[in-house]
Amino acid sequence: MIKELLQEMFLLKEKGYYKQAIEILYKLLEISDSQDETCEIMYELAEVYFFSGNIERALHYIEKLLETSPEHTAALRLQIKLLGADVLKRIPLARQLYVITNKQEDLKLYLALLNKAKMYSETITYAESSAKNFCYQEFAEAYYAMSEYGKSKEILLAQSELNEACELLLAKTCYAINDEDALKTIELRLSQSSNPEVIKFIIQIEFDLMNYVKVISLAEKINLVNSPEIIYKCGLACFYKNETTKAKKYFNLLCEEKNNPKYKFALAMAYTQAGQTSQAIEAVTNNQQYLRLLTLLLNEKAVSKQVLAKEFMASFELYAKDTLALFIAADVCIKRGLYGIARDLIKLPHNPRDLRFVYYEIKLFILEEKYEEASVLLDKYGSNDNFALLYAEYFNSQNNFSTLEELLGSRKSYEKNEFEQCCYYYARILEAKGDYTRAIDVAQKGLMFVNNYTEMYYTLLYSLYKHIGDNTKALDCLQKAASLNPDLRPKLISETSL
Repeated sequence: MIKELLQEMFLLKEKGYYKQAIEILYKLLEISDSQDETCEIMYELAEVYFFSGNIERALHYIEKLLETSPEHTAALRLQIKLLGADVLKRIPLARQLYVITNKQEDLKLYLALLNKAKMYSETITYAESSAKNFCYQEFAEAYYAMSEYGKSKEILLAQSELNEACELLLAKTCYAINDEDALKTIELRLSQSSNPEVIKFIIQIEFDLMNYVKVISLAEKINLVNSPEIIYKCGLACFYKNETTKAKKYFNLLCEEKNNPKYKFALAMAYTQAGQTSQAIEAVTNNQQYLRLLTLLLNEKAVSKQVLAKEFMASFELYAKDTLALFIAADVCIKRGLYGIARDLIKLPHNPRDLRFVYYEIKLFILEEKYEEASVLLDKYGSNDNFALLYAEYFNSQNNFSTLEELLGSRKSYEKNEFEQCCYYYARILEAKGDYTRAIDVAQKGLMFVNNYTEMYYTLLYSLYKHIGDNTKALDCLQKAASLNPDLRPKLISETSL
């Protein structure tokens, strides 16, 4: 009779008729005449309750079963599953299961739970066991979490094939040790993935490479909720590309969820970029360090170089924690000729893969006329389109206009990325050829599209109008340039006194 009832119960369970299956199992408990039989019925009861969603009753019968049969491995496995998110309760059960079975798959479960509880040192005590290759992912994750990146990479590379999770872990390991060549190869393999975690990591890589258009594009493919640092990087990418509305959207989202001064400063800078000064100040009102920096930036044109230098030097602790603040300060220092402070800024500890630091280093070498040092770095990073304009600036600064003209005509990056600044270089080439009228036309055209280079254009137009003897327009352009950069005021005073 028991056999027939069991067959009926299994059929009902398979079809999802859990209530009827449970009724039969209770009948079986009443007529069971052996402990082994009772244990198996209780196990089936627990499993059917689990399938029906009644976790509490499932746990009740598993615990009763394990009281009489503590080495019932199927029951232990089900109990581990039933405890769900309670990792600390699951760990001793998983260890007990492995001690009983000595099976690699049970060790794998135990190690995965240890890693989930961040007990990485416990995990690696098994790293030289016979399950070394079977549990390689768990060991690699533990070594990675303990910053032993070399060991993590070694374990992963020893495998003939990796699943996507391990490919991602290998990519993160190569990222951590700045293994650029290996990272490029892995990123290529992961590039077609639709896994949000993979896409978030690729966003990080592309952000470091200053590929902000790609960052923005990738961000629109996934839900970034619960990924504050990725949201932040997407907002920064929009900010750097002058997509202010999108930048504010990302930063506002962050500031709604996180009371982080760094995020609020980013929002303030997005408001500043949009010309919304009062909202910018409101965003950082509760943080004196950021409020002081923002006030300085908003009033920079009225501040002397000496005061700027003193203020920027007083905030190095802030720049060490916030690269956006660092780069904005570096921009002002470069504009105002405070090259020493700008160089000190980019020497602060930072992510070695963030090419924005390299970008500023090259820019400073060019401004300081250290062309050999600039050339070495340009040769290394010049294939990155973001460095295209530095090549142009490199030749422009040396008045090497023939090479500059060849350069502008040879690469698509000059056509698609920075039209407004390329107009400046074409105008400089025409100036060198003595074609001042055409140079003025090109410079005026560039000025129509300009976002960041207004002072540079007005200074050039001042020179061009002087060439053709139009002193009135030349002086007008110099006045506009001096309104943007107070360091030009002595020159303006000198010109107006003539």
